[in-house]
Amino acid sequence: MIHGSSNLVRQTKQAHFDGDEQHDDGSLELPSFFVLTFQRYEGETREGQFHGRGIAKFKGGHTYKGMFSMGVMHGTGVFTWADKVRYEGEFVHNMPVGQGKYTWPDGSSYEGDVCNGVRHGSGTHKSGNVTYRGQWNHSKRHGKEETSWYKGNWVMNEREGWGIRRSTFTTCRLPPNSYPTGNIYFGEWKHNLRNGEGTMRWLNQGQLYIGNWHDGVQQGHGTHVWLMKRSEPGAEFRPSNQYTGNFFQGYRHGPGIFYYAGGAVYEGGWQDNKKHGKGKVTLKDGCVFQGQFLNDKMVTPNMTANQAPVLHGMAESSLGPDMTVSIDCALEKIPGRKHEIEHKQVRFALLRHKTELRSIYRFYSRLGQPQIPGGAFLLSRMQLWRLLKDCYVHHRGVTLAELDLYIRDNPDPAEVHSPFTPIMLSRFLSCLVIIAFHIYHEDMESSNHLLAACFSKLLIEDIFPHAKNVKGFLFKPPERTIVAVDFLGKCWKVYQAYCRVNKAPRDDSTMTNRHILWMHKDLNLYDSDLTIVRVMEIISAETLDPSNLSACMENEITFLEFFEALLGCGEVKCQQMTGPYPKIGPSRSSSALARQWQQTLAQDRELDAWSHKIHHFFKHIFFPAVALLHIM
Repeated sequence: MIHGSSNLVRQTKQAHFDGDEQHDDGSLELPSFFVLTFQRYEGETREGQFHGRGIAKFKGGHTYKGMFSMGVMHGTGVFTWADKVRYEGEFVHNMPVGQGKYTWPDGSSYEGDVCNGVRHGSGTHKSGNVTYRGQWNHSKRHGKEETSWYKGNWVMNEREGWGIRRSTFTTCRLPPNSYPTGNIYFGEWKHNLRNGEGTMRWLNQGQLYIGNWHDGVQQGHGTHVWLMKRSEPGAEFRPSNQYTGNFFQGYRHGPGIFYYAGGAVYEGGWQDNKKHGKGKVTLKDGCVFQGQFLNDKMVTPNMTANQAPVLHGMAESSLGPDMTVSIDCALEKIPGRKHEIEHKQVRFALLRHKTELRSIYRFYSRLGQPQIPGGAFLLSRMQLWRLLKDCYVHHRGVTLAELDLYIRDNPDPAEVHSPFTPIMLSRFLSCLVIIAFHIYHEDMESSNHLLAACFSKLLIEDIFPHAKNVKGFLFKPPERTIVAVDFLGKCWKVYQAYCRVNKAPRDDSTMTNRHILWMHKDLNLYDSDLTIVRVMEIISAETLDPSNLSACMENEITFLEFFEALLGCGEVKCQQMTGPYPKIGPSRSSSALARQWQQTLAQDRELDAWSHKIHHFFKHIFFPAVALLHIM
């Protein structure tokens, strides 16, 4: 039991319905939330603060029963004023925010969206024989019928399990736990709060989070993306920042990587959203600084000799430092006396095609990211694999797994095939040059400038004709990626585990297509819909000869190919399921806006249905089957 005093709640006012229909305009006021003083507390604690479920009694006769988080009312709970007015619903840092219900002693009630203690969004008010169901703006009835909805699992009147929540109306500035203007969360719930794995999109703020949640806030491992507004007229957003790493109670805390919009990268420790501890900063031009960070600032800088080679002459001034290539592993195959001229000719080839190459890099680095104009991201190896497959590079007698070995720049075997490795523009260009040499050096051996000739052939025959025509199960359509990436991390562990089980002789071992067939058999995934032949068709869909199902079974595969095969198999195995989405009636308006809105709802419905199938496959079929084999 804890006794004492605490300033709990900021002062605000809640509109009161007293049951008198002639005053039913939201202008009357209830007893306010004042700065409250504790008299008594019973419940769970952590580090000397109220945390978990508890009951608090305040001076004046007010009581609260529900969830606390580090000393504040946070989560679901019931607040009862001394005059018997009652609020039951969600609290965020001591304030009624989100979904809630007010009940007055005369029997009138309001149930719906709440913003800072007032009715705002969609809700239903009942007073006597009068019922209003619709939209509210700061306790005033305003707008059309409600558009917020939740579809998913419930347990004892609480969101529990997997579900989707979305709202399409409100102008209130709410914290990240709320759902204004089309914001959407799809993932796991517990006790009415986001809990487990899930994805949240804040459309107005241009933000996206994919990862773990606890008691409604980000906690565990995840990725948060910020797309910030531009100041130029007519431009909506400028390039984004992105953080991938650990969170604690909604803050960046622990090890993590921050990718800045300008191209710099910080990798190291975090504490309360600030860089803290040992860290490394890599600038866009390749310079690296390492040292200790305190309160977001470096206190012991140490520059290392990781600076990229410097270009000279016209190519240097025209290309810029972000297009500096490092191609020593390819130059090693050429006589030393030709190195300088070969490097120079590659720079001239880059100069001729720099606009197209930058455009392709930007396009593929944004695959699976929020489709907001101006967004900029670093390319990942997963996205590089997708580009190479889109351009049929794997039809040139080499697998993507073999190409990984050619372009490796990290001696750690575990990193050779990692899908999460970020690739800057200069490294991307270097990889294309190296890949071109390994594919075409025999065809172009009579050329005066071998590297430049191979590189140009790759661009003209493979990259430029086919780039941006996205294929596969992961990135097409791009909206599905946001759903699928929730399962990337765990599937990557499964992939690595199966590589170890296969006991391939190399340290950088991979799986083969045949291993996927064996894995489905080991996990008992085959049925009348998902047959061996159907799995082989999914695996061979992008091979040179899809009709020859057995030709590619011994090919080594990257994690992209493994994960896309799982997505395809999951869609087939769960094809009879329907998604948790609202019904969409026919549009009664012929306006272009109404038709566009109807089309948007239909697309959302299709996405939600697909999301439900994929979630069910991984959560209730694939991962449980893997756990039974104890291979992870």
